[in-house]
Amino acid sequence: MANDVQKQAIAKAADQIRAAMQLVYQSHQATSDTTTLLKINLEYMQLNTFLNQLSDAQNAADDADFTSATSTLKQQATGLQGQEENIAKVISDVGKAAKVAEYISQALAFIATL
Repeated sequence: MANDVQKQAIAKAADQIRAAMQLVYQSHQATSDTTTLLKINLEYMQLNTFLNQLSDAQNAADDADFTSATSTLKQQATGLQGQEENIAKVISDVGKAAKVAEYISQALAFIATL
């Protein structure tokens, strides 16, 4: 079960992922190209999956569940770093893509403290 410091780190990571998702969603709304829409949607869904896993970790009922959930999060952190690069390729607004990458980096920093 997460202690208060761990719960706070998870909550902050979740906030960063939500902020990234909001910018990805805005980019989705700003294009009408079908291929780009599909790529942006994929990135959004992957961020949403990670957000759900953060929720699972925060709501873990016991130490074993929490350890398992945080271990999974840390393993997937590498994939999330790769997602920063994918988002930069898909989102045409360079400033927005950089901000998404910043949010993801901040989330990863919080996850690293678990």
